[in-house]
Amino acid sequence: MNIVFASHTYMGGPFVVGSHHLAREMKRLGHRVLHMSTPLSPMHLLKYKDRDIRARIKIYRGQPEAEPDQAVNSVPMALLPWEVAGPIYARTGKNWTLPRMKRLLQEQGMERVDLLLIDQPRFAGLDAVIKPDVTVYRPTDLYAQMTGDRSIQAAEAAIMARAHGLVSTSEPVLEELLPYNPALPCLLLENGVEYEHFARGGEEPEDMRTIPGPRAVYVGALDERLDLGALRKLADAKPELALVVIGPCDDATAAVFAGRPNVHLLGPKKYRDVPRYLHHADVALLPLSGHAANKGRSPMKLYEYAAAGLPVVVTETPELLRREEPFLYFYRDADEFPAKVGEAIAARHGRDRIRALAERHAWDAKARTLLEFADGLRRTASSKEVTRQS
Repeated sequence: MNIVFASHTYMGGPFVVGSHHLAREMKRLGHRVLHMSTPLSPMHLLKYKDRDIRARIKIYRGQPEAEPDQAVNSVPMALLPWEVAGPIYARTGKNWTLPRMKRLLQEQGMERVDLLLIDQPRFAGLDAVIKPDVTVYRPTDLYAQMTGDRSIQAAEAAIMARAHGLVSTSEPVLEELLPYNPALPCLLLENGVEYEHFARGGEEPEDMRTIPGPRAVYVGALDERLDLGALRKLADAKPELALVVIGPCDDATAAVFAGRPNVHLLGPKKYRDVPRYLHHADVALLPLSGHAANKGRSPMKLYEYAAAGLPVVVTETPELLRREEPFLYFYRDADEFPAKVGEAIAARHGRDRIRALAERHAWDAKARTLLEFADGLRRTASSKEVTRQS
């Protein structure tokens, strides 16, 4: 099949998201896959000093594929950024962020598109441009709640009205969006894990060797979705515990942990190297803040941690409680966090058992499930078309 992903996050940047994994697995299955992320606009050129903008511009200009299994990586150019075009869209239904697709599809030998998967609501209306056989909306977060942007709400309503199906990565997202189109076929498909990558491990990284154990590790963004106060409380309550934090860290974040010698801010690491750090830790952490984004999250970190054999201490949310994963240690309040970390370390789980639980969520199985769902939608759409013509 010819498959197009319209995603929020470009490939090759600091974050690897579900659409990247699904695109890779679908290409491995023999499909032709184009992964397109949020468009640039001429206004973005004013921010050329920003490293992220420069990386996206490089891809727009034609960066080659990084590896054989990677889907075609595209960052298109649009007339306006969503910050300007969004309010226009909410009033008129005209989306000025949509890229010109004809030439891009022709370059990839895609005269027609079999399946369009939209992760980014800012691509509302893309289905009318490329006319795929099947359109699936695959939201990964409660976008409208996260952003407080009414134009996102309008975009999601429009996508849901035209899509053939909805694939949600969490139950709260599913419950939020189905009222737009209650009859729309839907699938709950949580984010998964590149199991072999995280289960493999490797030699202990040089910057971990001088850090004494036991070690608790967090890997990811240090933004408003992370409870930095809980991490600081953990560092204070357990001075014997080394707290290893991996991710981009600015001066303000570093100041939160000032004067705490057991906190080790190692900065961002390449995706290929992350398993080495996890395999030389004792417990993994995911302290979530009260940010609205966390209600609908389906964190890939959970199963990446688990594939490395680590128990995970995480803030309690209805979505994560629903999963009933035995390697998760839940806490409600930051005051409970240090005790739960101690409990998880003391339990001394068998790493092979935790890995086996993670393997059930491997991305190759997720991709097959999604394609089977899309095939069912295609057959239903075809039968309706035959009925209409007759």
